[in-house]
Amino acid sequence: MSVGRFVAGVGLAAGLGLATYLTVTKQDPRTWGRKVKHSVTQTKADLTDVKHAKDRVISNVTKLTSALEDGTQALTTIQHQIEQFQFKIAPRVAAIEETVSHLENHQS
Repeated sequence: MSVGRFVAGVGLAAGLGLATYLTVTKQDPRTWGRKVKHSVTQTKADLTDVKHAKDRVISNVTKLTSALEDGTQALTTIQHQIEQFQFKIAPRVAAIEETVSHLENHQS
């Protein structure tokens, strides 16, 4: 069996199947064709929407990753500044605590 005859047989079977389907369901071939065309167009539009949504998600993930990296750097800087501040005020806090302790001991 040659490929040409096989393709012709498949085409004939598909055509007969479609004709039978349209006859059994009592559908007009033109109306059915418009419905199929509309369905294909809608599916194509839906696939395009999905692709655009995927692209937006990828873009937003990239932005989020960048923002997280920037946030980590900011937190590191803040932590360093807090440590410097605590180092600078530690002697004063110790002096205040010592004075408070001394006052409490004199009141007792």
